[in-house]
Amino acid sequence: MEKISIKAQTRTSKGKGPARRMRVEGLVPANIIGNGEARSASVVEKEIQRLIDSGIRKATLIDLELDGKTERVFVKEIQRFPHTGQIRHIDFFKVTPGKKILTTVAIKTSGVAKGSKAGGQFEHLVHEIKVKSTPEDLTDVITIDVSGLDIGGMIKVSELPHPASWEILVNGDPIVASCSKTKAILAAERAEKAEADSKGKPAAKKAGKK
Repeated sequence: MEKISIKAQTRTSKGKGPARRMRVEGLVPANIIGNGEARSASVVEKEIQRLIDSGIRKATLIDLELDGKTERVFVKEIQRFPHTGQIRHIDFFKVTPGKKILTTVAIKTSGVAKGSKAGGQFEHLVHEIKVKSTPEDLTDVITIDVSGLDIGGMIKVSELPHPASWEILVNGDPIVASCSKTKAILAAERAEKAEADSKGKPAAKKAGKK
C-alpha cells in the first residue's frame, strides 16, 4: 500500500465547548485507541478530509505522528454533523506489529469479462470482506482480473488472491463475481432448441381413406 501520513497534536481540554472552539480553528477532535487505552488528540480538518477524499478505506494503514512519535493506525470511526456533513469527531485505532487485527478489505475488479462481450450479464456481488491480518500483511483492497470470465463462469471468495496468513471471515464460499446468461440469450436458446426439435420430429401420418 502507498504510505499515508498525518500529523496530530495532544488535546488536553475536553467537553463540548473546547471541541466547538477547535472546530472553529479548523481542527477535529480525535481519539487514538489501542492497548486498552485512548489518547485525546486533534488533527487538522483539511488534512484528514484530504485523506478521506484520496480514497482511504477501512483497512488503510496511516502513519500518525503525535508528540514526535509515529504510530501506525487506521480510521475506526468518523462522526459527522448530520445537517452539514462536517467531521465532528474521528477515532483512530493503533495497530501492534505482529498482532492480528479485524478489519474490512475492499474488493475491486479490473478488465471486462469475456462473457460480457458475448452478451452475458456481469455482476460484482461482494464488494468487501472481513479479515484478520497482521499489519505487515494487510492490504486495503483486493483487485481481481475478470477479463477471462466467460458466460456461466464465477469467482468465489476462496479464489481471491490474498496472503496465506489472512483469516477470511465469511459464511460458506460466496460468489464474488459472475457472468450469467441474459433473458435474451435464454430466449434465443429456447427458440433454437424448439426449432431443432421440430426439425427432428417425424412427420405426422395422414389418415387413410374409408
